[in-house]
Amino acid sequence: MPDQSFPKAVRLRRRREIRRVFAEGVFRPLGLVSVKSAPTEQESSRFLISIKRKVGTAPERNRIKRLLREAIRRERHRLTHPHDICFMVTRRPERPVTLDYVHRLIRRYFQELVENRA
Repeated sequence: MPDQSFPKAVRLRRRREIRRVFAEGVFRPLGLVSVKSAPTEQESSRFLISIKRKVGTAPERNRIKRLLREAIRRERHRLTHPHDICFMVTRRPERPVTLDYVHRLIRRYFQELVENRA
């Protein structure tokens, strides 16, 4: 079974690297979540989760971040080529967000990345 943790090594943290993803990356809306991604020379894919304050209160934003991290943690083994990926939530959800919903979004997006790369 592949390692399914979410350590600092898989987080996109440096401002310069984040700017590169936003400058060179490809934008893709996925419903509640929007994604900007760019291929990288790193050994593994790295991820950033950004949620605007207008999305809700701190507990609501933290819950969405937790759900995104869990879905990424479960699905990142599907990526065959490393990417730097920024997940963004910029608007308030109309319904309560569930892990199943977020998991389906992430799985579908990772499959698209793999298919487009092949």
